[in-house]
Amino acid sequence: MSFFDETPELLPPQSDQPGHPAWRRPNGVMPGLAPVGLLLARTDEVALAVGNVLGYPNGFEFTLNARLRHEQFVWGKSPLDPLADARTGPEPELALRLGVRYADGRAARTSSHRPIPVNEADGDHLVLREVGTGGTDRQWDGRLWLHPLPPAGPVTFVASWLLYGVAETSAELDSSIIREAAERATILWPDDPS
Repeated sequence: MSFFDETPELLPPQSDQPGHPAWRRPNGVMPGLAPVGLLLARTDEVALAVGNVLGYPNGFEFTLNARLRHEQFVWGKSPLDPLADARTGPEPELALRLGVRYADGRAARTSSHRPIPVNEADGDHLVLREVGTGGTDRQWDGRLWLHPLPPAGPVTFVASWLLYGVAETSAELDSSIIREAAERATILWPDDPS
């Protein structure tokens, strides 16, 4: 069974508590940087890599770099959005898919537009969300946020992009790189002054 078949897409937890939810990237923090260059896939037409990690006290942000050799990205759209590219049609599995698995077995994946709600009290789930995107006609760089920080052991990044013939592939990063970046973060002020 593939990673994407066994890992459901989860909505971020809903909270009726005022203030900044614990799973969100904190506003009042300057993150610690860990330079990373982890190649996930490379073919004659496409390349995918995980780039720099920004560590926060409650999670980390990383960059997913995608490069196309001949074709062009759909302007202003994320390739992680299965509805953004008419070529994927009613088959969301053709879109760029990304997932992350921690050493303890917890996993998260990007959107399939079939999400399952999660209770905020259930802290066992990872929250993986795209928080920024940019690029040019054949370059795309997406910034993704993952909460919480990983436990000791490998962090496995999983990708597939069937539209370009990239079957499910994975690469690992030692979690100590991420945790050390988080330790270098500077807390400027708390998100919730109360």
